[in-house]
Amino acid sequence: MLATWELTALLGLMMAMSAFAIDIMLPALHDMATWFGISDTRTELVINMYFLGFAVGQLFFGPLSDQIGRRVPLLVSALGYGLAVLLMLFVPSFGLLLVLRFVQGAFASGLRATGTALVRDTLHGEAMARILSFAFMVLLASPLFAPAIGVALLRWGWHAPFGFMGILAGVLLTWLLLRLPDTLPPERRTVQNPAHLWRAARAFWTTRTSVAFTLILGLSYGVLQAYLASAAQIVKTHFGLSNEAFAVAFAAGGAAQVVGTLLNGSLITRLGLRRVLPAALGLLCAATTYLLSVSLLKSSFLLFWLGVLLMFFSIALIFPNANSAALEPLGGIAGFASSLVGFGSTALAFLFGTTIGQLSAGDPQRFALGLWLLSGTNLLVLAWVWRLGWTRSRVPRA
Repeated sequence: MLATWELTALLGLMMAMSAFAIDIMLPALHDMATWFGISDTRTELVINMYFLGFAVGQLFFGPLSDQIGRRVPLLVSALGYGLAVLLMLFVPSFGLLLVLRFVQGAFASGLRATGTALVRDTLHGEAMARILSFAFMVLLASPLFAPAIGVALLRWGWHAPFGFMGILAGVLLTWLLLRLPDTLPPERRTVQNPAHLWRAARAFWTTRTSVAFTLILGLSYGVLQAYLASAAQIVKTHFGLSNEAFAVAFAAGGAAQVVGTLLNGSLITRLGLRRVLPAALGLLCAATTYLLSVSLLKSSFLLFWLGVLLMFFSIALIFPNANSAALEPLGGIAGFASSLVGFGSTALAFLFGTTIGQLSAGDPQRFALGLWLLSGTNLLVLAWVWRLGWTRSRVPRA
């Protein structure tokens, strides 16, 4: 059995690989567009296709690790991730690059889902909470330094970030092969037959509050995905900032998200989920309204970015709370329900984020309008949830 410090470091590396797959790539998008002879807007699909693969992979790796154990899915995920990024070093066309990004996202979801289950197998209570908190902080901290690493790697061309990811995958695969035992013994494994999965899926879809909060997650995640795909083009092309300045601005957004996450725990303790989540959704709508206003007025980059920071802060309050609200009525199928919520919200985010990114084409006004529409729709879904009686102490089932 791994020592706690080693398990913590291992999970941190898994989370870092998932985060770097997005953040480290952003400074390279323009160089990639030049290499393939396509527009900057089209290269945003490199981000979107990763998210789509991540969505689909969650439906596969979660049930698989419950049936055959944790070690094999983790080895397959690390190997598949590594092969995908290494093939990207020699990819001859942009279309094939998008296919490989989808594959990379699918295997990255295996690292995230199976790695989290590995911790649940090994530790309990406060010890488990500490490791998962550390892993989540790795995800939150990655925007603070990953784009800067991406900028530094650009001296070797746009391929270099993929080579860096390949090195990380090789380290992880070696570590898993040499050190990781299977933490799920055969007597605790469950057969995931189609009938069982269908019953669980039906229980999810007939619980209207869970469906509603999954939609809220998808809309909010769509705001974030649209930002991730469009930020480099907006900051560097429209506002004319350098790669280094973009890395600093992106890091500021990550810092706002860290502050929101750290504050969320105390807010939930003092006010409760049913007060904090509606307030966070309202704050997101206020942030996108401000963003739309300053973009229409053609204000400075600083004023525009203040809206982005407020948006990041509110999203940090929405994600954990909306996810908890979606799973609250589904304790009997919590594991598979988590996969369904993750798949549904990420797939919706891919749809919304891709649409906004491609239609806005780096224009701040169209970009802000798309985010405003998503955040406004969130409030409409929230009104539906209130009509279902969510504010009562006991969440009603459909």
